[in-house]
Amino acid sequence: MLNVPNDLSQQLEALVPIARSIEGHLSPREIRFLGLLAACPTATGEVLEIGSYRGRSTVVLAKAMAAGTVHAVDPLTAPAITDQYKSENQTIAQDFYGNIEKHGVKARVAFHQMYSHELSPSWTLPLRLLWIDADHSYPGTKQDFDLFSRHLVDRGMIAFHDVLHPYDGPVRVFMEDVLASDRFGACGVVGSIGWAQRVYDPAIAATHRLQKIALHKKLSRLVPYALNDRDTKGLKKLAYKFWRSRVPHAEVQPSAWAKQLVA
Repeated sequence: MLNVPNDLSQQLEALVPIARSIEGHLSPREIRFLGLLAACPTATGEVLEIGSYRGRSTVVLAKAMAAGTVHAVDPLTAPAITDQYKSENQTIAQDFYGNIEKHGVKARVAFHQMYSHELSPSWTLPLRLLWIDADHSYPGTKQDFDLFSRHLVDRGMIAFHDVLHPYDGPVRVFMEDVLASDRFGACGVVGSIGWAQRVYDPAIAATHRLQKIALHKKLSRLVPYALNDRDTKGLKKLAYKFWRSRVPHAEVQPSAWAKQLVA
């Protein structure tokens, strides 16, 4: 089983006020879980973040890791069409660089200021953690998955942000390319982060088949309402909230999470 430090919960809790001082969209539950993914390597490889915005998740990843580098890619221009913060592009780069310096992680971040598809042709490093939080449209999320998931090593981890928010990209790609695949084993949702462990042995993946089917079924109820519109109103909004409440997405304790994994 994966070794989890005794004081890890306290370390993860300490990340919350730091991260919340940076503008971004990770909740405290998600901050702790993303920190857990970074702090407990399930394999040997690099950490890659696709989508950095002003650096909230970048700082979480860098501070949680005991060693190594966070690779992050983002053009730091106006966000994607599925993001409502389109007019802030003039300050995003300034804030991102300022935040990683202010929080003392600049030396641990290898930043690629470009689109992910521009980085992909030159990317050859094996990944132990792939964090996807960029263009939330289906084509955008699918492209990020296709370009970089092939670099995930055996027992590495993949995580998507906003699978429980009304965008079709994260939820569909997580369902169709992860939960419905025999290339992934243990899986779950914490907050709005959908996660899974890459496994090269189909027999290991098969032991998680029923878990993946059950989660896939619950998430499939959200797809008709994932309209890439945070301002969905009326009955559609109520229906979306109802089906979202049926998806297990509670906080997970580090030791309980570790027991699910192949170490």
